[in-house]
Amino acid sequence: MSRRLAFTAAMLLTTIGLTACESSEKAATGVQSAAQAQMTPSLSTTDANFINTVGAGSHAEVQFGDLAQTQATRINVRAFAATMVSDHTAAGDELAALAQSKQMTPPAEMNLNQKAKYDQLSKISGTEFDRVYIQGQVEDHTAVVNAFQNEITNGTDADLKAFAQKHLPAVQHHLDMARQLAAQF
Repeated sequence: MSRRLAFTAAMLLTTIGLTACESSEKAATGVQSAAQAQMTPSLSTTDANFINTVGAGSHAEVQFGDLAQTQATRINVRAFAATMVSDHTAAGDELAALAQSKQMTPPAEMNLNQKAKYDQLSKISGTEFDRVYIQGQVEDHTAVVNAFQNEITNGTDADLKAFAQKHLPAVQHHLDMARQLAAQF
């Protein structure tokens, strides 16, 4: 019981730290996006932020999915992870090409907050890994759905808006799958 309490306390402290890190990461992404939008006049800050957020998120989904394919204990979690790797690799490549066509360099890796979450997840094993991975997928895909909806509503670049409209149903489906898996824990 005390091991579980210690683990829960450690997870709570890590979550508090990651929340602070996430807030700083969002601010840094916003500043970076504004600077990139200034350098790429055809893109608004909303468009640049979308590329940065979704680009880094795609890299994260692939790396988290690769990890889950080797560490998850449940077959359905491994299958979900394989889908994330496949879908996010394809969408990430498409977004990167689109960003480059707009003279913007997309992220080449996940952001610092995502790296911290990956490091935390890589230290967990067994069914606890499955639970934490899937809960993270619910959180991440909720944020990504919001980013896609924001681009569709507030973006100014027609190609990026079309990308968001094309891929939003798949991202929503990923969120629905993650929620169904999360309900099993």
